[in-house]
Amino acid sequence: MTQKAHTPSSSFAKEVAEAPGGEAINKCVQCGICTASCAVASVSDKYRPRKLIQKILIGKREEVLKSEVPWLCMTCRMCEERCQEGVSPAEIFQAVRHIAAKEGHIPDAFRNTVDTLLDDGWLLKDAYSDFIEDDRDDLGLDMELGWNNDFMKKVKAKYFEGETEA
Repeated sequence: MTQKAHTPSSSFAKEVAEAPGGEAINKCVQCGICTASCAVASVSDKYRPRKLIQKILIGKREEVLKSEVPWLCMTCRMCEERCQEGVSPAEIFQAVRHIAAKEGHIPDAFRNTVDTLLDDGWLLKDAYSDFIEDDRDDLGLDMELGWNNDFMKKVKAKYFEGETEA
C-alpha cells in the first residue's frame, strides 16, 4: 500500500520536509503512537513528540527552533518502529536540530558538552582514574589518552578553523 503524503500547512513544515531527514513529516497523521512509545515522554511531561510535530506543521518556527525540546530525543527510534505511517520523528527532530544549530539555537547544556569536548577532547576526563588506567593496562589498551587531544585538534582545524586538511 502506498502512503499518501498530505501537504504541510506551513512554510516551516515545508522547510523541515526539504531538510535531510525531515521528508516524512508530510506523512504524519498526528495519531500519538510516537509519544506513547517514547522512553523520554514516559518520564517527562515536557517532551511530547506528537505535539512537537504538530507545532512544526502549524508553523511555530521560532518556538520550535528556540526550544530545547527537539534536542531531548534519544534517537532510540521506538517511535519509528511503531509508526504505521512510516514516519521517523527521530529523523525529523534531527532535521529541526540542524536548522536550529545553523541559526545558533543550541541549548546551553548541549553547547557546554561540545565546548568541553573541543577544549580537552575527553568529556569524562575527570572520571578517568587509576582503576580505569589499571583496567586499560590489563586489557592491553593504551593508558595515555592524549590521542583525544590530537583528534580534537584535527576536528577543530577541519570543521571550525576552515583548514582543508587535518
